[in-house]
Amino acid sequence: MLVCKINCTEHHPNPRVDNMDRRRRSKSNDPSTSTRKRKSTNGQLHLSPSEDKFHSMTRSLESERRERDKIVLWRQPRLTLQYFVYEVVELMTALARRLYKRTRTVLLATMLLIVAYLIYQMEGPHQKVVKSVERKLLWFAYWIGLGVLSSVGLGTGLHTFLLYLGPHIAAVTLAAYECESVNFPEPPYPNEIVCPLKQDNQHISMWTIMSKVRLEAIMWGAGTAIGELPPYFMARAARLSGTVLESD
Repeated sequence: MLVCKINCTEHHPNPRVDNMDRRRRSKSNDPSTSTRKRKSTNGQLHLSPSEDKFHSMTRSLESERRERDKIVLWRQPRLTLQYFVYEVVELMTALARRLYKRTRTVLLATMLLIVAYLIYQMEGPHQKVVKSVERKLLWFAYWIGLGVLSSVGLGTGLHTFLLYLGPHIAAVTLAAYECESVNFPEPPYPNEIVCPLKQDNQHISMWTIMSKVRLEAIMWGAGTAIGELPPYFMARAARLSGTVLESD
């Protein structure tokens, strides 16, 4: 009986096994499958349609970036100036829209400026205070401007501390020890620091000199900080514009 069962199974195979063998043979003989296998063994990358589209977009963005890098004033002056005018018009239009949305603030600021101008032009006893405030503001603006120039440099490497603030502090220090007082005329100082007529004979210390030049030093430092803002905003705008172009 055992021999019969073995012979019967050899002469009558299972149909499920035959179907599985046929499927394996058909897959192995399929030319597309063999092609895929050869490509995968050769190390080539298979891209889906979405990946292919993404790579094509990346290549187009890269080519557009190279074209934008070529638009400079010394290579394409006409096209560069044209785009510059377009950008200025766009920025002015955006500014006008923002001001239009803040009409009350604009009107209030305009009225305050008109009142300040009238007070400045009108004659009267208040002009003494006005002139004193004007001298102070011009003195502060002078040192702030020097600080901005020191920070920006405009490609000259100008360091206004060595050229202006340092010599000013040295002159005040020498005059303080020579006059034994820091009661000089209030800023802006004349071309030469004149000792006061009344001798105070006060003790001159480092803190006394620092208190005399602290406003100039603070204004100069504020100017250097302000001068760092334009490069920062330019770099930030360039980065954001590149991000926007890539997202588009």
